[in-house]
Amino acid sequence: MTRSASAFWLSALVISASAGAASAADQAIIRKAAAAPEPVEYGNLYYGFDWTSHRSLVGYTGVLYAPYGMDKSGLRLSAFGLAGDYRYHGDPGETFRGRFVSADALIGWSHVFNNGAATLQVGVNTQDHRIRPTDPNNSVVGSKTGFKVQGDVWVNPTERSLVYVLASYSTAFNTYYSVGRLGYDFLNTGVFFGPEVGGLGNERTDQFRVGAHLTDIKLGPAKVTLSSGWMRERDEGTGWYTTGTIDFSF
Repeated sequence: MTRSASAFWLSALVISASAGAASAADQAIIRKAAAAPEPVEYGNLYYGFDWTSHRSLVGYTGVLYAPYGMDKSGLRLSAFGLAGDYRYHGDPGETFRGRFVSADALIGWSHVFNNGAATLQVGVNTQDHRIRPTDPNNSVVGSKTGFKVQGDVWVNPTERSLVYVLASYSTAFNTYYSVGRLGYDFLNTGVFFGPEVGGLGNERTDQFRVGAHLTDIKLGPAKVTLSSGWMRERDEGTGWYTTGTIDFSF
């Protein structure tokens, strides 16, 4: 899941034109209307998915709100929810099927600078996991609510380059997630391409991921981010993953 912060400005151009070779009192002043200010963005609404070849599929949605505008440092409020299915193996020939939901409510602060922003948020995370058949060796079962902390940084070192890092941790089942991306706008279209690396897990599992991403693909009023690559999961071996997010600013 990139967040951009635009610089907003307003200018007025005044042009004086002479009505002839008359005195200054006879000159007409022509004033061009002030350019309309760019609309202020107050947040992002986004939807996404995460699929792996280990037969897991997750869908999610979230919203980030900045009361004073995304271009200004200040308060940030966010909510996030996801739900999905996954499978994992126990003893030889034994397969467990899991279904879960998770929700966050976070509050924090963002520091906006010339070419990027850094945000830190804290709040509550609640999860519910259901496993079939019952797995006595799995502690990630049932409902649990915990404290969550999340931070992210994005920077455009140049107009055509991108650095993005996000990491979070919840005390509910010791759940964590992280992703880092480097990107470059090779075609000068505003779309960044480059490598990504990440990890996620909880008390039951861990995944390490390495792949590539396309960030800020324009699709009407929205921006799309896609990524895919290789992964390795504890006790499950290697596989492949694909993720996608569509983001709407408001």
